Formats: sequence, structure tokens, C-alpha cells
Amino acid sequence: MNQDMIDLKQELYLYCVREIDSRIGNLRNSLKGFQEAANEETKSSAGDKYETGRAMMHLEKEKVAHSLNEVLKQKKVLDMLKPELSKTKVELGSLVKTSKGLFFLSISLGQVKAGGETVFCISPVSPIGQVLLGAEKSASVTFNKMDYSILDLV
Repeated sequence: MNQDMIDLKQELYLYCVREIDSRIGNLRNSLKGFQEAANEETKSSAGDKYETGRAMMHLEKEKVAHSLNEVLKQKKVLDMLKPELSKTKVELGSLVKTSKGLFFLSISLGQVKAGGETVFCISPVSPIGQVLLGAEKSASVTFNKMDYSILDLV
């Protein structure tokens, strides 16, 4: 078992947790700001202009609330991961070294630099995540007409 891969997986997991916690905090602060603005808002003599502004603010608040719900779902996925466990086949929580790069099946964060490596943090429901799921070390999978050989996984 490759200790470097295990250490990298742990580092990636912690990065994902910090990133999601930061996003949750920012979105909650935005919602708090909307609430404070609504509490301070007084009806102006502009009438329709006031109502339009309130409606737009309400739509923005709904967008932020929806984003917060999505990020909280990602947090639940991270809470289910056991980064200290090694895998024998690709599943949620696997760090997969392929001939085309490194993939961490967790949440969709895109390209991340960790441990001197470039890693793609992907969801198992992403198109490439679905192709990788269930594959074992030394297997080969095809995605977008490209072959990916699985060189290592933890």
C-alpha cells in the first residue's frame, strides 16, 4: 500500500471539509445579511419601486438558500467518507491514480492542488465518476473515447 497516496487522500479530504465549511459560512452570512436588510427596510413613497426591490431581494435570498441546501448535501456526503480506509475497488471516498491523472471521488470541487499533485475532486454521480465506480486496480475504463488505466487506488 502506498503511504503517499493515503496521506494525499487524507489531505484532500481535509481540504474538501474546509472548503465546504467555508462555503456554508459564507452562504449563512449572506442569508443573515438579507434578513437584516429586510428588517431595516421601510416602505418608501416610491411604491412600485419599493415592491420591485423587495421582490428582487427575495429572489436573491431564495437563490442563496437553494445554494446553501446544495452545499449542506455535499457536507453530508463528506461526513459519510472514511478517508483512513483503503479501497480495493473504486467507490465513494476512493483516491484513484489513473494513466490520465488523479481523481478523488467525493464532491465536485474540480481541480485541486494537494501534496504537490493536481487532483480532480469529482462526484461519483459525475459522468467520469460513474465510469470509474466499481473498477479495480489494473483495470482500464473508457471515458470520452479515452482509455484510463487504473494504476493505484486507496
